[in-house]
Amino acid sequence: MNIGTRVRQLRLAKKMKIADLADAVEIDSANISRLETGKQKQFTEQTLNRLAHALGVSVVDLFTSSDIQSTVYINSNNNSSSVEGVDVFRVEVLDVAASAGAGFIQGSDVIDVIRAIEYSHEKALSLFGGRPSDEVKVINVRGDSMADTIEPGDLIFVDISVHDFDGDGIYVFGFDEKVYVKRLQMIPDRLLVISDNPRYREWSIDKQNEHRFTIFGKVMISQSQAFKRHG
Repeated sequence: MNIGTRVRQLRLAKKMKIADLADAVEIDSANISRLETGKQKQFTEQTLNRLAHALGVSVVDLFTSSDIQSTVYINSNNNSSSVEGVDVFRVEVLDVAASAGAGFIQGSDVIDVIRAIEYSHEKALSLFGGRPSDEVKVINVRGDSMADTIEPGDLIFVDISVHDFDGDGIYVFGFDEKVYVKRLQMIPDRLLVISDNPRYREWSIDKQNEHRFTIFGKVMISQSQAFKRHG
């Protein structure tokens, strides 16, 4: 399901007209119509935030189909329960690239589910702990600024329930409408943005620029030839 279909689904569930949603987001009704029909392919972070607020969901929920359900749910007590007898844990792979370099702007729909990876519940428990499958997403990394920790082309498994700084680690975050995967470290009064590749300089998030910064999730594991755990 692409974002346009999802927005229409959420709008109709709230019994909103296109004009109502357009007023709430402060854009023209024609833009909402183009969005829902798939003609509008690019969105600013501000527009996404306003859409999510108007529809009463998180930004991540704009890109998640309500009719895609996990066949296995791993709960916080580390117990699993299967649905319809199918013993798998499904992790959605998202069509979005997180940059480990200078940032990457997705040219088509910002995020769209293109496939899923399925694990047995025992394997999922060892990889993801007690997290439910709808809190784990997979995306691809571009750039080499996190080498040798995360290489270009690696897949990263992201805990999308994390929307705030949750201790030092590797995060997927937005800054000025670009998406990054970098190591974040807290020091007094600011967050350091660190590239594990020493060829790249660190930078920081502070009170002056924090309004330009949004955390999308925390990286748990990356996969190339082998799994590497990051937190």
